[in-house]
Parts: sequence; C-alpha cells; structure tokens
Amino acid sequence: MLKISTLLFTFSGFLLISACSEPHQSLTYEEFFKSSKALNWFAISGNTHADDGGGAKLKTMPFDEDYLKSRHRLLHSVDMAVLSEEHRNSINYLKIQERYPERFFAWSPHLDVLARADRVVSQDSLNSWLMLVLARLREGYESKVILSRLERAQLLKYLTQSDYDSKEKRALVQYLSEYKVRSGIGLYQLPNGKEWYQSKLNFYSGQTHDPHELAAFLSAKTDAVDEPVESNINNIGSRLPAILQITSSYCEAKSGLNWRDSYVDVEHTLANCYQHIPLSDLKVLTVLAEVDLGIHLYAWSQRQAMHRLQSRLALNDALAHALLNNIAFHPATNMAILPYIKASSKL
Repeated sequence: MLKISTLLFTFSGFLLISACSEPHQSLTYEEFFKSSKALNWFAISGNTHADDGGGAKLKTMPFDEDYLKSRHRLLHSVDMAVLSEEHRNSINYLKIQERYPERFFAWSPHLDVLARADRVVSQDSLNSWLMLVLARLREGYESKVILSRLERAQLLKYLTQSDYDSKEKRALVQYLSEYKVRSGIGLYQLPNGKEWYQSKLNFYSGQTHDPHELAAFLSAKTDAVDEPVESNINNIGSRLPAILQITSSYCEAKSGLNWRDSYVDVEHTLANCYQHIPLSDLKVLTVLAEVDLGIHLYAWSQRQAMHRLQSRLALNDALAHALLNNIAFHPATNMAILPYIKASSKL
C-alpha cells in the first residue's frame, strides 16, 4: 500500500508540475468536448479516424505519457464557471479518477484497442504502445495492481483473434499467457480499490450511499423475485455498460463527458426515459446492481456472481458470463438505476 501510494503521489506531482509549466488556457465546454474526443479517439464508436486534424501518426495512444499529460491538462483547463452542474460533476469525477491506479492498466479491457488502432496509427506507434502495456503491467504487478482473470482473458482474446502480428504483440501474448491473476474479480482487491469503487458509486447513483445499507436494500429487492426474470436481452458486448445496452431500445443516449461510457451520460440518459423501462428490465437492472456491489465491494467470487445472475435471471451460461464481464469492466455504472429502483412501487 505504501508503495502504490508513493507512486500515485509522485505521479500526481509530476502531472501538477507539468501542468503548471505550460501556459494556462481556459477551455469552453465545446472546446473541452472536442479535444477530449480527439484524445480518446479509440473509445468512440464508428469511424476510428477521429477529427483531430493531425493524421494517423499523431494520434495519442491510451495511457502513454503524452496521453496522461494531455488528459490532465484538459481536465484542469476547462472553465468550470461556464459549465452546468451536471458537467461540473462529470469533470470533478474524471479528476478524482486520476488519483487511482488505472494508469497501470494502459489497455482497458472493455475496448479492443488493437482492432481500432491497426491501420489507423503507424506500426511503430502501435508496437511501442504494446510494449507500454507490458511495461505497465509489470510495474503494476510489483505494486499489487494486478489483473483479474476476466481482464486477462479479455486482453488475450483481443490479441489472439487479431490478424496483426509483430514481435511486440507476441511478447505481450507470452507475458499474459504466464501472468498470475489476482484471486478476485472486483475492484475491492486493488490498492485503494474500495475507495475507487465508492467514488464511482457516488457519481453514477447521484448521491452518497452507505454500502451496507445499499447491499441490504438490493438483496431485499432481488430476494422478492419469485422466479427467474425473463428479459429481451440476447447479446451483451463489453464496450458499452450493460445498463445502456439493455435500455437502448427505449432510451435516447444523451451526450456526456466520460470516455469510458463512450461519451454517453448514463445518469441523464435514464432520467429522460426511466418511465419507459419495462418492469422486467427494471428487475434485471436491480440484479445487475446487486452483483455489481457484490463483486466490487464484497469480494463475491466469479462462481457466486454467476449463481446470483442465473438464479435471478433466465440466462444461459454464455449470456450470464457476458453480463459478468460487463459488470467487472464497468464498475458501478449500473448503479445509475438506483434512484428509479427506490422510486418504483412495482418492485
């Protein structure tokens, strides 16, 4: 813990010094939004050629040093006074996330960066990034920031299914093939993991929750389900949070500032359509929220989580596993449904 805290403090100091040494520029919301999307081009659906005006070779790869400095500069240059409350909350949340050890995971498992970057960035850039991923994983391992088995399996899937080939890719495949994962699948097991999860829980639910009270509340709601809930869910990917995929047919996505949610504002998307969510899907989302809390804060095992999903929902093994991956890769995002669970008289 001391080692990771020291690393985070040192890194935060480096970012602060870097930011202070550059001319301050106050960005409007529109300027921040455009610059952020250009920086996080790999997270945007559709055309991989983000409008950055610089050509493929100038694209910044996720979590390399240029990316980290640019992200920090953007977050601390936006003019907060001209933002709406919801946008200020989003910026403050993104600033909080800089404190946690996600920088050791240069490749976020919810995105197939290799597929999106191949033939979009230069081979040298892509190979350098693959080596960065490996180096960061090694650094993280020394500081007890270790991949879960779900994360490792997902990264290996991206690598082995890709036609791209290089010695750097093969070296990363070899490293991950021999990698010893952490025993759990949730954030709780990482340094400062519980605090990291709590910050996400507060943001997505829109208020501060006592985890013990929330666990009891969700358990009571799911225990009241007499038989497995039937749902129209038939396919769940990893890129978007499950809550957005499940509600996509009756919720129009609202633009947001969080690249991890593909620039969709989860909370305000639901706020504009919650009355159209069928009871069956509301029950499904309640179960997902319970499993989310269970794996990320209460050390539920993969077996426990799968059992809860399949005992509460009518899911085959493949769909249950896809949902579990999604919950693991998008911590607390499903908690955006909490206000509507509490307000519903039908549950």
